[in-house]
Formats: sequence, structure tokens, C-alpha cells
Amino acid sequence: MTTTDYAQLKVARELLTRIPLPLDVEAGETPGTPYTVTHDGTAEHGTATARTLLAAMARQLDDYILPRSASVDNPLTIVVGGSTGAGKSTLVNTLLGEPLTQSGAIRPTTRHPVLLHRAEDEAALSPERFLPTLPRTRTSGMNAGSQALPGLDPKIARALIPITTSALPQGIALIDAPDIDSVSEENRTLAKELLSAADLWLFVTTANRYADAVPWELLHEAAARSIAIAVVLNRVPEGDEEAIENDLRRMLDEAGIHAVLIHTVTEQPRDESGMLAPVSLAPLTLWIRELGADAPARAAIARQTLAGAVETLAGNLQVLAAEQARQQAAHQSLATIVAEEYEDALTTIDGALSDGSLLRGEVLSRWHDFVGTGDFFRSLDSTIGRLRDRVGSALRGQPAAAQKVEDALESGIHAVVLDAAARASENTRTRWRASRAGRSLLARLDAPQAVSVAPQTVSAAPEQNAEAKGEVQSAEDIFSAAVAEQIRLWQGSVLEMIREEGADKRKRARFLSLGVNATAVMLMVAAFSLTGGITGIEAGIAGGSGVVGTKLLESIFGEDAVRRMATRARTDLLERMADLLTEHAQPFTAVLEETDPQADAEDIHRAAEQVQAIAAEMSTQSQTTQRQAAAHTNGTVAR
Repeated sequence: MTTTDYAQLKVARELLTRIPLPLDVEAGETPGTPYTVTHDGTAEHGTATARTLLAAMARQLDDYILPRSASVDNPLTIVVGGSTGAGKSTLVNTLLGEPLTQSGAIRPTTRHPVLLHRAEDEAALSPERFLPTLPRTRTSGMNAGSQALPGLDPKIARALIPITTSALPQGIALIDAPDIDSVSEENRTLAKELLSAADLWLFVTTANRYADAVPWELLHEAAARSIAIAVVLNRVPEGDEEAIENDLRRMLDEAGIHAVLIHTVTEQPRDESGMLAPVSLAPLTLWIRELGADAPARAAIARQTLAGAVETLAGNLQVLAAEQARQQAAHQSLATIVAEEYEDALTTIDGALSDGSLLRGEVLSRWHDFVGTGDFFRSLDSTIGRLRDRVGSALRGQPAAAQKVEDALESGIHAVVLDAAARASENTRTRWRASRAGRSLLARLDAPQAVSVAPQTVSAAPEQNAEAKGEVQSAEDIFSAAVAEQIRLWQGSVLEMIREEGADKRKRARFLSLGVNATAVMLMVAAFSLTGGITGIEAGIAGGSGVVGTKLLESIFGEDAVRRMATRARTDLLERMADLLTEHAQPFTAVLEETDPQADAEDIHRAAEQVQAIAAEMSTQSQTTQRQAAAHTNGTVAR
């Protein structure tokens, strides 16, 4: 393998960290992606399967593909796996000539995997270079038949127990793994992880259980990634060896599995140390020793298994690319819902400020109190100058009336904004509930630990007062206070606009004759009538008093200036309300940011193609190595 190939595999591993799969997306929920097809052609449904696959891919890259890619010459790892009670540990102890792992009638027997190797190979099998995700632990008391034998102590957490032994040849590491069908889920998971990190799987089964479903599921997986497999058929009744072994070979052939070795062990008693007669395993012992002495053969097996693992990785990356496409589509759909609903809320507010609905009810009543009835205005002289003087004279004596109009406007705007925001939130929730992804986000949003972020535009005083009283403000109360605060700030900005526009001495004298507050109130009303583009609006306000108010402003500032100020005031208010709606939508947008799919599906697809190219190159190298190993073996035999 080249340095570039290794670097690309590292890139693929880093890419997995950017595929969190945060959304629960059902297969078929997103148009165009009805289901996930795994690399072996089977259909898998749902995000849970993809998450499991993602975790397994990351572990195999860390535990096997990357370490083995870095050094194909490291010791060949043989993992001894099989069903409960198949006799794995007994087999290992017999191979080594001493009881080094726990065996017995207690189930599950092997609770912790045991790594057996020569002392010379210890550096190559260190945690930095081999199974880095599995911690190491040491045990003491290696007496035969003792409970201190490694692999059984329940006090030891999930860990790999390394033991050095001179019984194995250099270049060979043996792992006694937990049962693949253990009653302990942790044991089953660990057994599968170890098999995924094996160069060669030594499958131990019995005459009664060689056709069980669970081991065959793993055998099919092993075949899919081209892992080398050796089989020990244990506890076979004497006289039935040939029939049972032939049936096993038939099943292996039908599954497309070509075992590098099949060895049958007859039913027999164990000695006082719990071991079988050494002669019963002589062919297996010889095969392991020859493998230890044949570096090209070991390299050929390692390259074959590595090439298969990388090819499987490429296929699984394609599966993740399809799932990521669903994640992105679902995430975009949910984000679009939030944007649409809150854009509609702003449109609703804009409409209420434009269609005259805001200038009815309480606002209209307070406006009547402020400027008088239509009869009052009809009794005025037709000259605008005199009208301004007479209205100004009337208004200067009733500043409280102007304040009541401001209060009525604030109340009206406040109600419109709260209603629009509440509708946007509820509509968003309703539409999110229609999909599994949306429901999963709502569950996160409504979890007890979720804390709504208070709008940043709220002044600190209301919150501080509430805290001082020991009160807890709801998100609705905080938002309501923020809306009221922004409306008051907007009203203050209108006052400031009046002062800026009236800086001219003549204009200043004119608007002072009405009063700053009265002029500001008229401009606020004008902001909701002039910009509406409907002349009937003005006519509907107090029998035309809105028109008169506008004319009074025009007599002070000029028609263009009034329209410019009215537009500016209304735009300012809408911008403030838009910011508030953004804050109101923040719980939705925040949970969307937390669940951003991150990596693009197309990037994963390209990574899969690159890894597939590496796998093809590895396969070619593996075939070359196998031919070289065969030539080496033949040459040795000839000599």
C-alpha cells in the first residue's frame, strides 16, 4: 500500500466523524430514497441501522484497517471464535500445551478476550499499533484450574488481556474471543468487533451446532469481506467424522466460503488440566507453526483480508452516502418549514400595518379623543394654515390624549405580533409532527433539559425584577416583554425622526405649534395609512380625520417628506418585528443547527469511489502475493 492510499483511508476515517446522522429518518420518508441497500445487496431500513453501521465502520478502521495498512508485516492475528460451549478455550489451551485461558461448564466461559503472542511480538501488538480502541489489562495467578485464569474475572471491565507464551511461533497472535451467541450482549458485540479485526478467523463449532444460524450469519459476513477462514469441527462422534465433515464442506461451498483449513476433532475426554490429547490437534498445530515460519504466506493472508475489508468499507460508505442524502433532505425540509412559517408571520404583521385593520377599534377610539370628531373638522376653515393653528391650539391642552393614542397603537401592534408569532410556532410544530425526523427534533426541543433562549433584544430590567421576586418567566412572557420594548423603542425613534426632520427653524416652529408628541402620533398613524396604498383607509379613520392629520403633517414638512418619514417609520417597525420573529424561531433554528448533517452526501460518495479504487489495487497486490507465497511454498517442498 502506498502512502497516498493510507492517507486516503485516513481521510475516510475523518469523514466518518462528520456524519453524525442526528435525524431519525425513515427509509422512504424522503422522496427518491425508498430504502438503503447494503454492500451485499440486502435492504436495510431506518437511521438506527445506519448508525450501527457507522459505529462498526469507525471501529474497524481504528482497530484493523488503518493499523494493518500501516504495516502488513505485523503478526498475523488469528481470532478463535464460535458458539457457546464449542470448546474454544479448551482448543486454545491444548494448542499451547498449557491452560492459559479459562474453560469450563460455566456459561459464558470467556468473558474477556485473551491475546496470546510471543514476547518478541509485544511491541507490534501494543495498543498504539493493534486494537487501539480496546484497553489492556493484566492478571496474576496463572495456575491451571484456578479461578485466576484470565477471561473469567467479572471485576475486569471490557478489556483485552495480553499474555506472552513461547508456544506460539513468532509472527502469529492468537485471540480467544467471547462467544458469538453469548447470553451477554456485551460479549456478543465484543466478539463481532474482534472478528472484524482478525486477519484469519478460526471458527470452532461442534457436530451438533455447525448448522446454527448465528455463526453462519457471521460466516457470511466474513465471506463478504474475503476474510481467511479455518474451521475446527469439534466433538464429532467416532465413525461420523466423514459424513459430518462432508456436510459442513457442502454448506461452506454453497455459501461461497473456501476454508484454508478444515480439521475434525472427535469426542474425547479431557485430562486433569482440562485439555485434549495433543495428537488430536496435531494437523492444526502443524499448520499454525508452518504459517509462522512462512512470512510470504502470512502476508498473503493479511493482504487478502485487508483488501476485502477495504472493499466492504467502500460499499458501506455508499450506504452512508444514501443515508446522508436522506438526512440532508429531511433537514432542509424542516428548515424550510420554519422559514416559511415565520416569513408568513412577518407578512401577516406587514398586512396588519397596511390594510387599516390596526387603525380600528381601540386605536380609532383614542384617535377620536385625540383629534375630535368629523363634525369638528368639518367646522374648521378650509385653509390648512388656520387648521394647523386651531388644531395645535386644541392639542397643546391635551397631551394625555396623545399618549393614549400611542398606548393604543402599542397595544394593537403588540397583539398582532404575538398572535402571528404564536401561529408560526404552532404551524411549525404541526408540520414537523408529520415526519419522523420532525418528531425526533420536537422531542429534543421539549426535553426537560432544553432551555429556551431569551430574546437578546429584551432589556434586563424585567428579568432582573422577576428574579428578584423569585419568579420564573416563561418564554412567552419574555417574548411579550421584548415586543413591548421594541414598540416603545420604535415610538421613540419616530419622535427622534420628527426632531431631525424639523431641524429647520421654520419647520420647527410649525411642529412645535402642534407639539412634538402630537406630531409623532400623527406620523405613526400616517405610517399605517399612507403606505397602505388604499385611500379608503384614511377615509375610514374618524370620518376622514386621518386625511386631515396627514395634511397637517404635509403643511409642516411637505408631502414628499411626510411620505418618506412614514415609509421609514413603517420599515423600521417591520425590521424590528422581523428581528423579534427571528428570536422567536430560535428554539427551532437552534435544534436544527445542533442536528446539522455536516458532511455532504456527495463528498461521502466520492470518498467511497476512492476507497473502492484502493480496494481494487489491494486485491491485485493480494493475488500477486498469493502467487509468490505459493511459489515459495512449492520451492520449499521441492527442496
